[in-house]
Amino acid sequence: MKLTTQAYCKMVLHGAKYPQCAVNGLLVAEKLPPPPRKDQQPHGQPQPHTLFVDCIPLFHGTLALAPMLEVALTLIDSWCKENSYVIAGYYQANERVKDASTYFLLVSAEIYSTINMTFFCSPNQVAEKVASRIAEGFNDPALIMVDNTKFTMECMKPAIHVYEHHENKWRCKDPHFDYCEDWSEAQRIAASLLDSKSYETLVDFDNHLDDIRNDWTNPEINKAVLHLC
Repeated sequence: MKLTTQAYCKMVLHGAKYPQCAVNGLLVAEKLPPPPRKDQQPHGQPQPHTLFVDCIPLFHGTLALAPMLEVALTLIDSWCKENSYVIAGYYQANERVKDASTYFLLVSAEIYSTINMTFFCSPNQVAEKVASRIAEGFNDPALIMVDNTKFTMECMKPAIHVYEHHENKWRCKDPHFDYCEDWSEAQRIAASLLDSKSYETLVDFDNHLDDIRNDWTNPEINKAVLHLC
């Protein structure tokens, strides 16, 4: 799987807008024709990877409100069908605990790394439940945990951990693999958007429910990303 710059940047901006809250959203991919049967596929030809072209920010704070999630999924699924997209993945950033830094200063760097990854970036029940539902309708889904402890103005390292659905479980993929379509571009543009505080204008579905004039497709941020490419 690969992420476009637009999809990556909007995930980062969602987490940056609500640094003390858990946030989540959906990842959409272009709808492709069904793959050929194995006996019809040319020998040695690799399967095309899933390209996540955009993300739709959902909620911040409380992520487990089933009625609101159902409303969001219905609207977003209709939008995807109109634009030849498919809901293909889910992302979540767990809540950052305010006092965590005080505790982590007391442990060694090696233990910190282990606790940090487990504490902030492991999928919880909400993440696995929503992602598993997506897996029912898409063969190669991804669950992405956004690591908000890696947020810096320079965005020097990818702030994501990717999980794949394997044998009915979510397993972490190689953390050293480059999951961005163009990481140097994504890094540069994410840093620029953070510097200009573009996250202040990002709209998630919570914002849309507060005022339906708020557009959860975020056309202005999409334009900003395109302008910076």
